[in-house]
Amino acid sequence: MTGGVASWGSETLPFQFNGRNPIGRNDSDPTMASYTAGHLGFHGYMRAVDAWMSRRASIGVFDLPDRCWRDAYDDEIPPRDAAREALEENGFPFD
Repeated sequence: MTGGVASWGSETLPFQFNGRNPIGRNDSDPTMASYTAGHLGFHGYMRAVDAWMSRRASIGVFDLPDRCWRDAYDDEIPPRDAAREALEENGFPFD
């Protein structure tokens, strides 16, 4: 279990961090719902990536150029690491 991830989920099971509730589906963001195409684990992963970016950079995943987020999920790259890499590639300065 890397990066505090308890479960990567699946199409029918949600993504979950250690010691936290599973990150379920939230269709209030139609772009996110469409992008994750009904895959519950990937949807939770993307919500975690988006939340981390929002806290660190005040932007979301869809504010950056296109990126193959599904590859990061399939490769089990923790959301924080995937988000940080994407921000760094787009010139966000980290101290």
